[in-house]
Amino acid sequence: MERDYLDFEVSIENTSAGQGARVTSSPAGTGTATFVLPFTAVELAQFMTAVGPPRIASRRLVPAETRVTDVREYGKRLGDALFAGEVDRLFRESLSSAKQQGLGLRVRLALDAAPDLEPVPWEYLYDSELGRFLTLSSQTPIVRSLDALDVPAAVRVAAPLRVLVMISSPSDLPQLAVAHEEELLRATTADLVASGRLELVVLTEATLTGLQRALLDTFHVFHFIGHGGFDQGADEGVLVLEREDGTGHRVGASRLGTLLHDANGMQLVVLNACEGARTSGRDAFSGVAQAIVRQGLPSVVAMQTEISDRAALVFSHEFYYFLTRGLPIDAAICEVRKAMATSDESAEWGTAVLVRSGSGQPFDVSALGRTAEPAPEGRLESLYAAAQSSLGSATPEAAVPILEQIASERPDYADVTTLLEAVKGGPGAAPPEGPVSAARRAEVARAAVARQAEAARREEEARQAEEARAQRDLLEPEREQQDRSARGRAPGGSSRAAGRIRPARVVRVVLWLVVLGAGFLAWRLLPTLMQRAEPLVDLACGSPAASAPPRTSFSVGCAPVAPVVDGEFDDWRSVTTHPVTAVVDRRGGVRDGLSSTWKMLWDKDALFLYAAVTDSRLTAVRTSDPGSFWTGDGVSFEFGPDPRPLGANDPLRPGRDLHVLIGLVDDGNRGARAAINRVSKGRFAAGDDEPSIVVARRDTADGYQLEARVPWRTLGLSIAPARGTVVGMNLNVSDAERAGTLKAMLSSNPDRTARAQNHPAQWQTVLLADAG
Repeated sequence: MERDYLDFEVSIENTSAGQGARVTSSPAGTGTATFVLPFTAVELAQFMTAVGPPRIASRRLVPAETRVTDVREYGKRLGDALFAGEVDRLFRESLSSAKQQGLGLRVRLALDAAPDLEPVPWEYLYDSELGRFLTLSSQTPIVRSLDALDVPAAVRVAAPLRVLVMISSPSDLPQLAVAHEEELLRATTADLVASGRLELVVLTEATLTGLQRALLDTFHVFHFIGHGGFDQGADEGVLVLEREDGTGHRVGASRLGTLLHDANGMQLVVLNACEGARTSGRDAFSGVAQAIVRQGLPSVVAMQTEISDRAALVFSHEFYYFLTRGLPIDAAICEVRKAMATSDESAEWGTAVLVRSGSGQPFDVSALGRTAEPAPEGRLESLYAAAQSSLGSATPEAAVPILEQIASERPDYADVTTLLEAVKGGPGAAPPEGPVSAARRAEVARAAVARQAEAARREEEARQAEEARAQRDLLEPEREQQDRSARGRAPGGSSRAAGRIRPARVVRVVLWLVVLGAGFLAWRLLPTLMQRAEPLVDLACGSPAASAPPRTSFSVGCAPVAPVVDGEFDDWRSVTTHPVTAVVDRRGGVRDGLSSTWKMLWDKDALFLYAAVTDSRLTAVRTSDPGSFWTGDGVSFEFGPDPRPLGANDPLRPGRDLHVLIGLVDDGNRGARAAINRVSKGRFAAGDDEPSIVVARRDTADGYQLEARVPWRTLGLSIAPARGTVVGMNLNVSDAERAGTLKAMLSSNPDRTARAQNHPAQWQTVLLADAG
């Protein structure tokens, strides 16, 4: 899918006689022509409104076909103004030359000398003779060109393409739904991540310090979602990050550009900020995108207007898909525009602005061709799972654009049409007037979920009533026989007859004993039996894996019915036991009898674990230092994505690898508390309490028992893992000498040392399976 280009370089310049267009380089030569912007200020504002997201109130009242016609008309006027006179002749001859050579013609538009034209949406330029928008064809991409002081060579990318994501929502600015934005991005790229082509690392803090530290690792793309603007005093574009206290930190584009330019492997920036591609109208380098390229980064993709959730879903997936397929970035953007144009009736396909220096490509991704092609159904499965998760979460509004996108691609996919109609109030419902707030959408989504839950409850009640009727029908003949016997028995009847043992009664007693025994056995083995019930497993853990399960250190079974974390531990009957007995740290000596066993289950929502520890002396952790819970009595586990592709000495993966700790606390209730340590500078740094992990503890005669529910979202997975997924883990038990001082540590992994903890390839591998 490679495409090579000839370049048609045209510069628009302010002169003493007005504005002019000058072709500085092309296959047909050079030349000039007069240029007059064909819009008044009001018309330009109307143009920007026409290409904005359809949820804007002023656009919702305009029929879709009228909006598209408006955009075409505006684009035609712009194209006729640019391709006039000598410029038009050179463009036609250049097109013909490129076609004869089997190449595309890339329009490189330079606005350095006319910065007041930067706000014009040139990406919607329509050519009357060709009868199409230029940017909707990979044969004629439009690039905003800048001369940079330094144009780095292409970076060779080995799988995966690593993307560093920052989502900034300062407390003193209009709030962004950070979790919602992250969920959308992860949902739409889940198939690319699963294929090994793409890796997303989302920063946990949107500070400048956090960004600088993260950039010590190798990343190829920086993807920013947040607020942008312009600093009038400094005459410079800014992105708004967060300070340590959560308030806004306006970071100048030149400062940001210096930081990104020095980052190892960094070649591309994606700015999803409303003002991310705007300039002051006086200096073409003052906009964020322009300044970053001016600092030496070869490419920036910036949104020139606000982008809707629906458009963001398509843009993020298609952009990274085509980029990892090996397309030049110019062609990749064109393919993205076509995908956006065909998936929705809006005109947001031209929102993205590509700003570049030089004509070379930022990446050599030929090595990515050896990775697996994303499964055709993978993206729809991940989107559907995200929609289901959102409908039952605190952010159900996230489901609406996801369901809309699935319905546009596959209207018959699962029950997506039914869900969408329910969320929107049913077929034929009148559209709301004015903008629909996130709170209102959340209210509607929750109402839809409530309606579905009520329907399910009624269905269950009907089923139970039917079972009760069937049971009465089964017992009725026996009751009638008993009544007839009672009526026919004489008051002075034979005592010998009354004392006779009747065979029928014996049979009934035996049958009842058999039923009770079978019932007890079924109760005892219920978790195992339910893991064999494929429909229940499908409901709890998704569809079966397409390929045979790989060899792993051990497997974790699906939980058709999620364990209840209540300290009773009844739900763990017959679940496979994993011994945790290898001594991996004996700094204070190993206490006699110290041992442990673990049990684990999983479903679409969470990972569940149970640990039984034999420890003759219990010592509470220091609650003031959650990050060091591992030095007190308790359990812990390392967790991260499949480590098998890694080298033995590859470091921890920031944002992906975690150390989860559960420590015994002395709070009067003999409770336990969870914490998470995250990666910083190649190791696990001391973290903080993690209230989303629910824990229950019960002390025993020789130690203690724990059970816990760990949401996948807490483990960094916004999309539930599929059956057959492999993760990296070590299961550990700590024994304290005294509070805050480790005596010994056991692990399921005999090779788990302090050094091996920092190299995921040396962890154990765990299969999320049907049965443990």
